[in-house]
Amino acid sequence: MVEQSIIEINMTDRSGRKHSVPEEFDFLGGRGLTSTIVSREVDPSCHPLGPENMLVLAPGLFAGSVLSSANRLSAGAKSPLTGGIKEANSGGMAAYRMGRLGIKAVKITGSPGKAVQSLGIRISKEGVSFEDLSALQGKGTYETAETLLNMYGSKCALLVIGPAGERRLPTACININDMEGEPCRNLGRGGLGAVMGSKGIKAIIIDDEGAASPWKGNLQVKEAVKSFAAKLKEHPVTGEKFAMYGTVMTLLSVNALGGLPTRNFSSGLFEDAGNIGAETLRETIASRGGMTAHSCMPGCVIRCSNKYVDPEGNPVVGSLDFETVCLLGSNIGISSLDRIAELNRLCNDYGVDTMETGVALGVMGEAGVFEFGDYDRIKEIIHGIGGGTELGRIAGSGAETAGRIYGVDRVPVVKGQGMAAYDPRAIKGMGVTYAMSPMGADHTAGNAITLAVDHLDPGVQVEPVRDLHIDTMVLDSLGVCIFTGRVSLGSKEVLEEVLKAFYGKIITFDALRDMAKQSLRIEKLFNKQAGIDDRRDKLPGFMLKEKLAPNNSVFDVAAGDMETFYRFLSEDKE
Repeated sequence: MVEQSIIEINMTDRSGRKHSVPEEFDFLGGRGLTSTIVSREVDPSCHPLGPENMLVLAPGLFAGSVLSSANRLSAGAKSPLTGGIKEANSGGMAAYRMGRLGIKAVKITGSPGKAVQSLGIRISKEGVSFEDLSALQGKGTYETAETLLNMYGSKCALLVIGPAGERRLPTACININDMEGEPCRNLGRGGLGAVMGSKGIKAIIIDDEGAASPWKGNLQVKEAVKSFAAKLKEHPVTGEKFAMYGTVMTLLSVNALGGLPTRNFSSGLFEDAGNIGAETLRETIASRGGMTAHSCMPGCVIRCSNKYVDPEGNPVVGSLDFETVCLLGSNIGISSLDRIAELNRLCNDYGVDTMETGVALGVMGEAGVFEFGDYDRIKEIIHGIGGGTELGRIAGSGAETAGRIYGVDRVPVVKGQGMAAYDPRAIKGMGVTYAMSPMGADHTAGNAITLAVDHLDPGVQVEPVRDLHIDTMVLDSLGVCIFTGRVSLGSKEVLEEVLKAFYGKIITFDALRDMAKQSLRIEKLFNKQAGIDDRRDKLPGFMLKEKLAPNNSVFDVAAGDMETFYRFLSEDKE
C-alpha cells in the first residue's frame, strides 16, 4: 500500500498531529471518506459554525498521480445551509499536492475564538505550521491567492475563502487555485467556506516542495495512465465535445427539453438561450484569444474548462460553466456572456457559490427587489455580499432565507439548498436526485440529464437514478471526475484495471458499489439524526402544481416510487 497519513488540526490550541491511516480506510477516499469521518466524529445536533463541527478534506485514491481527471478534492462537514451532512468536490491543484505529500485526509476542529481570525495553515513535508494572515482579512480571493503564491511559492496549492466565508454566510465556498494560480475551482455547495471561516482560517497552503508522486517510476501505473487517457480520448464526448464546447454544451439541449430555469424557475424556455449557448461561448473566447479548452487539474485530457476574456483579451474568469451561465443568466434574465462572466468573477472573488447566489437572486427578482435582467442592480447586490450590506447578506444567506424574508412562495430549494440548472418538472430524474440525495438539491449527486430515458415520463426515473447515485458515489470516493463516467462506468473492468495497477490488488466494481452504498447509508443516517425528516426531502409544492412552460408539466413522480429509492439501505444486512 501507498504510505499515507491523516493530519488532525485543532484550531483551539493551534496544534497539528499526524496519524497513521486505519486499514478500513485503505480503499476509501473523497466523499466516501469525508462522510465516514464526519458521521463518526461530528455530533449531528451540533451547530455548523461551532467548534464541534469538523471540516474534513480528502483527496481520492489516485491523488498525486497524473491519471486523467483523478485529482479531485472532497470537503465535508455539517452544512450551515442544509443542516445536514455535506460534501463538495472540486478540481484544481490541492488534491494533487496533497497526494504527493501522502495525505489521506485533513481533519480540522475547534476554533481560536472571535478575537483571532485570518489564520493560515501551511502543510508541507516538515509538518503543519500556523501563519498570521491578518493583513489579508477582508480581501477577495484573487488578491489573497496572488499574495500567498508570492509569499510561499507559485507551485503551492491554496484553499482560500473570501469575505463571504469570513462573515460565515451559509453560501460561502472554498476556492482552490488552478494550474495557472487562479482561485476559480470551488468547493462550492453547502456553505463549507463558512465552516472554514468559523475556525478562523483564511487560507490553507499545501506546499509539496521536495515531495514526489507515490507511484514515481511504477511502470504498471504509467501504462494504466496511458490506457485510461486513450480510452477517454477515443470517446466522442470526453475526447472531443467537452474540449470544444465545455459544460455549456448542455445548455441548448436543456432549453430544448423545456427545463432551463428562467426567471426564477417560472419557465423552462429562455428566449435568448442562443446568446449564452456553447457555440456563442466558444466563438467569443476564440475570437478574443482566450482558452476554449483547459485542464483544471494535472493530467486531465478531457479539458472541459475555459478561460473567458474580455473584448481586449484581458482575463475575466476561468471557467464559465453551464450551471453558472444558467443560474446567473437565464434564471435572472441576463443574456450576455460578458455580464455573466463578470458576475461569476465577483462571486469567485467574494467567495460565494455562484449556483446558490443565482437561485437566491431569482427569488429576490420574484419579490421585486430588482427587475429581471437589471444587470446594474444585480451587480450592486453581489457587491453587497462582499461589502456586507443588508441586501448582500440576504443574497449570501441563500434562496430559502430570501424566500422567507420576502414572503415568496416560488422558492426552488430542497433541504435548504437551491436547485441546480435543471427544472425537475421537465427533467424528472433530476427531481428524484434533488429529493433523495442527502446533499440536497445537488445535481452532482446523480446528474440524471445523462440518462437515456424519456425525461418527461414519471414512471421510468427512480431505478436508473438510484443506480446513478451509487455509481456517482463510486467516482466521488475515488476522486475521479464524474465526466469520465461515459468511460469509467461504461465497463466494470476499466476502474478495476486502474486500481490493480496502482494498488496491486483486485477490487471489483461490485465491491466499489457496496462501499458506495454504505457511504450513502451513513449520510442518510446522519441527516436523520440531525433532524432532517421526510418533509425536507420533498420538492417545493409549487413544482407539484404549477405547470411549467413549454411542456405544461409538473413534477409527478409517484411518492410510492420515491419511497423505494433507498431500499438498498437495508440490503446485505438480512
